[in-house]
Order: sequence, then C-alpha cells, then structure tokens
Amino acid sequence: MAEELQQTNIALLGFGHVGRAFMRLLQHRRTWMRREFGLEWKVTGIATLNHGMAIDPNGLPVPKILRAGKRDFSLDRYHNGPACYSTTDFIRQCGADVLFETTVFALDGEPSATYMREALRAGLHVVTANKAPVAAHFRQLTRLARQRGVRFLYEATVMDGAPVFNLVRQTLPATRIRSLHGILNSTTNYILTQMEQGASFDAALRYVQKQGIAEADPSLDIDGWDAATKLSILIQSLMGGAAKPEDIQRTGISEDTGKLVRAAVRRDRRIRLVARAYRKGGKIIGKVEPEDLEIFDPLASIRGLSNILILNTDTMRELAIVENNPSVEQTAFALFADLVTLLRRPQ
Repeated sequence: MAEELQQTNIALLGFGHVGRAFMRLLQHRRTWMRREFGLEWKVTGIATLNHGMAIDPNGLPVPKILRAGKRDFSLDRYHNGPACYSTTDFIRQCGADVLFETTVFALDGEPSATYMREALRAGLHVVTANKAPVAAHFRQLTRLARQRGVRFLYEATVMDGAPVFNLVRQTLPATRIRSLHGILNSTTNYILTQMEQGASFDAALRYVQKQGIAEADPSLDIDGWDAATKLSILIQSLMGGAAKPEDIQRTGISEDTGKLVRAAVRRDRRIRLVARAYRKGGKIIGKVEPEDLEIFDPLASIRGLSNILILNTDTMRELAIVENNPSVEQTAFALFADLVTLLRRPQ
C-alpha cells in the first residue's frame, strides 16, 4: 500500500508578482516535494488589497487563478465558505498551516506586522518577503513565534533568493558576525552604474520603475530607506543588535551624485551605495551611504541590479555572497526555501 501523503495547507496574503511566481514554482516542484517529503499541498486562501479574497477548504484552483487576466481579476468568485469581511477574518478562517505574506513595503511595517501577529497567535507558521515589518518588529515577532511553537522566516527580505539567513543558521554554527557590509539595493546600484556610462539619474530611475524593480515609492530606494531596512534586519538577526531602520545613519543618492560618479571613474574608482554594520563600544552601528571605492574593491565590481553581502566572522574570516541581476523568480525561490526549512524541522 502506498504511503499516505502529508497534507500542508497554504494561504497567501498578497498575490502580486512575487506571490504568482511562488505559486508557479510550487506547481513545478510538486513531484519533488512528494518524493522528498511525502507531502502534498493545497492553497486554501488568497487575500489581496485590490482583487478581493477567497477561501476554499478543498483548495483553490491555482492554475485557473494564475491564468486569469489581471485587469478585471477578482478572487471573490472562488470563495467557498462563510463571509470574510477583513484580513483578520481571512487569517482566522483560511485553515492554513503556513501564511506567506508578500504585501507592499511600508516603512512602519503596518498593517503587515499586525497580520503576522494574528497569524502567529493562531498557530500558523509565517513566511514573508516583506522587509519592513521584520525590521520594525523583529524581536516581538520572533518571540511570539517561539511562544506559539511556530516559525517566523524571512529569507526573501534581503538579497531576494540568495541564502543569507539560511546560510548562517544552517552552516555557520557558533559563529560570531563581527561586521558586515555590502550593496543591498538594486535600484540605486543600477542608477549609479548607468551614470558611470553617462546616463542621467532620471533616465536610469525611469528604467527601473518601468521594469517594476524600484519600490512603488522610489524615494524609499534613492533615499536609502530600503537598504537601511535590510541592514536593520541583518543587524538584528545575524549580529544580535537592536538597530531599527530609523537608527541607521543614512545618505541616499541624487542627480548631484552623478558628478561624483563620473569624477570617480576618471580616477579609476567607483561610487557605490554601501550598507555597513560594525561593533563599537558594545553597540552595533549601521550606516548606509555612497562610498568612493578603489577599483579592486569587491563592491566596485558589482554592477547593474546585482547585490553583494560580505560577512566578517570569527570562524571563517570573510565570506561573500553575490547575487547577479536577480528577478522576481529569485524572491519566489526564497519563499520556497523557507517552506523547505519548515518541512525539514526536526520532529
């Protein structure tokens, strides 16, 4: 007799580019998950800001939903159950084991953090690609997850699908991160490297906006808030610090930065927006600012949409993680990797 498959119910809060890419990836890896974990999954709920929400205990028709056009798309037609009047209702009624949260970046982390707390209190694992609530409420959310015996995972919040938190958690036991630095924002790195070639700030910014790479509010990128938020998560998760995004010294880039960029090129140097964290007098200091780098600095070679993170450790000295021109598929993979982490959790 064939071994009975384990069933995992999934709910999605947010169903934009990342959520859709994640669903496509899950479908492509369905056979692999059956083979590796004896697991079958179904999506019992999807909630969105602009396209309604739907719950079905029997599983929503994911392929049909993915094929639906986005312009007039409504999830409400797929709802099967009691009326659902709010996101809180959705979380309580969705019947999921894991909530994947991929809503829009807002600096204060709300209302996403409220929804995450609700899910954790209800006994759901939470996996998120939303950096703001993780940075703003890291200790509260991780503590609540421990208290409820569930997991709170956030690999997708920094460097998309590149293994950062999983790398440290799973492969660097008893390692202390002394300092770290890197390029964490694709939008500003693209703008800077385009300005090296003579492009204007505005033209480069328009491109990343058109491609959907920049944040909905691009000032979050160019003023350094996105990088500061990611740096805050790294400081809290990997270094044991308490720096929130507003605690991080921050200088962004502008059209005027172009003069510095072109002057640096003439001196065979490069300008990059660098995020740094280091220990000083019992505190951990975080900074995000343009830096004038020597041409052979590893960060100077990072061009376009690519990112890099360099960890200085007490066991392995320096480790560099490079992500070359990431896309939404890499972010979706980070959600998938966190799901695999949940499945591999010791029983």
